[in-house]
Amino acid sequence: MEGIAMDEISMIDISYGCDFKIEENIINAVFTSANSVRSVFEKHQIATSFFDVVFCVGSKTKQLLESFGIKVALMANNALELAELLAARFAQNTEGIKEISWFCGNLRNNDLPQIMAENGVLVTEYLVYQTKLNPVVVEETYDAILFFSPSGIESFIKKNKPNSRPVVCIGSTTATKAIEFFDNVYISDKTTVESVLDKVNEILVE
Repeated sequence: MEGIAMDEISMIDISYGCDFKIEENIINAVFTSANSVRSVFEKHQIATSFFDVVFCVGSKTKQLLESFGIKVALMANNALELAELLAARFAQNTEGIKEISWFCGNLRNNDLPQIMAENGVLVTEYLVYQTKLNPVVVEETYDAILFFSPSGIESFIKKNKPNSRPVVCIGSTTATKAIEFFDNVYISDKTTVESVLDKVNEILVE
């Protein structure tokens, strides 16, 4: 962005493991992050032919799925919204199999499985990547802080104190975590990096 300098500081480490396999057809697949997509199709090279219907969270996840040739049946902005949409979808289909296969990381939240359970939908979880916190002391004082995941916030808080500077989050799930520690929290209009940067520009420049 013109007139704004940024530093990127990694607060988490992602590992994909090496023992993940799929040997049967997946009827309803759910991907709630781009990392789960990378793990399944890029790192482990699982054939897309195993997947019938695919649902996801976020436009970045959707774009990545489409880059592997997968058609996304339904996209939501966060896991809670997707869970509610899926619950409504399954309620209309009284004869179909009420189950989903959820491809996620070890630090996933409980919104989706909880709502699915409440609506009689069986959830099979596939932990396809691991997120490890990598807290770093931030010496610089910035005009704003950008967060792209709840785990990034958890890692930041371990070695840094919250301040009154604006915090911009990529979505409501991340913002919900940020509100626990920060007073001045903003949410991007869309779940994309570009939208986060637009929000920063709106806050600091305009």
